[in-house]
Amino acid sequence: MTNSLPPAAEPLGNSGPSSDLDAVRAQFPALSRRHGDGLYSYLDGPGGTQVPRSTIEAMTSYLERSNANHEGTFATSEESDAILAEAHSAAADFLGAGSPDQMVFGQNMTTLTFAVSRAIGRSLKAGDEIVVTRLDHDANVAPWLALQEERGIEIRWVGIHDDCTLDLDQMEQAIGPRTRLVAVGLASNAVGTLNPIPRIVELAHAAGAWTYVDAVHAGPHVAIDVTAFDTDFLVCSPYKFFGPHLGLLYGKSERLEQLASYRVRPAPDSGSGKWETGTLPGESVAGLVGTFAYLEWLGRRFGGVTPAGTRRNALRAAMGIVRATERELAFRALAALQSVPGLKLRGIVDPARLDERVPTFAFTLAGKTPHEVAVDLGRRGIAVWDGDYYAYELIRNLGLAESGGMVRVGFAHYNEPEEVDRLAQALREIGEKTPPHRTTHS
Repeated sequence: MTNSLPPAAEPLGNSGPSSDLDAVRAQFPALSRRHGDGLYSYLDGPGGTQVPRSTIEAMTSYLERSNANHEGTFATSEESDAILAEAHSAAADFLGAGSPDQMVFGQNMTTLTFAVSRAIGRSLKAGDEIVVTRLDHDANVAPWLALQEERGIEIRWVGIHDDCTLDLDQMEQAIGPRTRLVAVGLASNAVGTLNPIPRIVELAHAAGAWTYVDAVHAGPHVAIDVTAFDTDFLVCSPYKFFGPHLGLLYGKSERLEQLASYRVRPAPDSGSGKWETGTLPGESVAGLVGTFAYLEWLGRRFGGVTPAGTRRNALRAAMGIVRATERELAFRALAALQSVPGLKLRGIVDPARLDERVPTFAFTLAGKTPHEVAVDLGRRGIAVWDGDYYAYELIRNLGLAESGGMVRVGFAHYNEPEEVDRLAQALREIGEKTPPHRTTHS
């Protein structure tokens, strides 16, 4: 896939007290939290990762020294504006964009997507078509479904195969002369599938349609290059890639300019400000600058990017390290999870196909509801998710909605290999538990 990382990237080592992984883990204060005699295990990354110290310090520093509104003629406002500009520039480097003006910050991915969908909807008419998939998070489905009711557009659905990969033949058939937009995810937030975005963008553009890519779940796992993807829009969430709670949207300059945004009259009518409604949370924007500083450190220290190398190169090298490290974790997790009696794993389970997925795993355990498993793991100091995690169509397509969905675990580059083994052992013990005897009274 074109979104795979540089082949030279090596996984972080974990061979002693001064290992690479220990140096990385030391950057994350939350990872020192203990549970009983051991460390707390954060396998809940798909819902939001932990943040490095540089993020926390940047947010604190902003609130202590530079907390002010936009475009004032005094020191704190000027400092705040400089931080905002730096965040746009660093975000452009992270996503491979051509200009900071193509970066838009918002409350979260869902809010940004509803805003863009409303703007796009203004130009649509009855009979126009939008293509969505049954693999996506509902935040890249529901905003487009709303246009069906409001504007009379047609929704074309793309299904999935048994291994939870998109049916690309069906995708090709769904895209036609009336298609105006294709909404698709880069990575499934439920089962970890990576989609071939360049191929999908090519199909959409050949039909004259735009593309809207949800990269929220891919953000902490793979290098994203919007220029190489050639997508019209891409949206992600910094709190999923080691940052504070924010939404981040990329749009091609011509798309952002030609669409009419919903904004107050004094707001700018061009650039990022056209889409950034109201006052942005300055402390969160500052924290994101701190997150990019951490990733730049990772790329320079372990990725061989010299001080003369660009930030963009350092960020890409960092994601190469992340990808290589997580590949080792994913390989270990596939073997460990599939060894647990009664555990059924959904998605790509062939270790030879690890390049087609990220290290997010969803499963059921025989005799236990997903919620029961999650509660038991939580009591053991292992944080996981259960339910449908807004992968609404996927869970229903798999026939699991009525039984409580699935358990979801996710690994990040800061997780230790031993956490995989601890999870598997806990699941074996949970599966072996005999449910309490229930007496029926007549």
